[in-house]
Amino acid sequence: MSPRLLNYVLYQGGWFACVLGAAWGHAGAGTLIGLLFLALHLALARQRRNEIELVLGTALVGLVVDTIQIALGTLRFDAGTIVPWLPPPWMIVIWMQFATTFHYSLSWLKHRPWRAALFGAVGGPLAFYAGRRLGVVELHPDLWPSLLSLTILWSIAMPLSLRLAERQQQGDGKYRWPPAKPQE
Repeated sequence: MSPRLLNYVLYQGGWFACVLGAAWGHAGAGTLIGLLFLALHLALARQRRNEIELVLGTALVGLVVDTIQIALGTLRFDAGTIVPWLPPPWMIVIWMQFATTFHYSLSWLKHRPWRAALFGAVGGPLAFYAGRRLGVVELHPDLWPSLLSLTILWSIAMPLSLRLAERQQQGDGKYRWPPAKPQE
């Protein structure tokens, strides 16, 4: 399996664990499983320190973006929420997992801020719409202003998050797996 495909599978597995865990009333278990997917990525990453810095920086971006959306009334999380004006832990884990894709499956967006903005403008609202359909997030009753707000903030957050990845020492987009064949 290629590193990009493995990265995509790890991200999607973590996303589904967090979202379905919250949807099925087990937000804590979903969060822990999501963290296990994240830990597996970090264990396989060649430049682990860079990945950890990127994961933490992107978690902060996500915390700010989602807190703004909650304050604007665009989003409301009921599942797994600890503090009403902050996103729940499972949502922060999704942001952390998302950061793991920047040097791997989404590396094609690095150094392309307009493409990253477009990707965020479309992908962000779609992800929240999917979350709404699964019952883990409520959008404002007037759906179109919510989607517009998500579009605007995600079109800013995506290039900003990728910029964090670019400012680091460049990730090589490779995992330690499969192990290198011993040289004779």
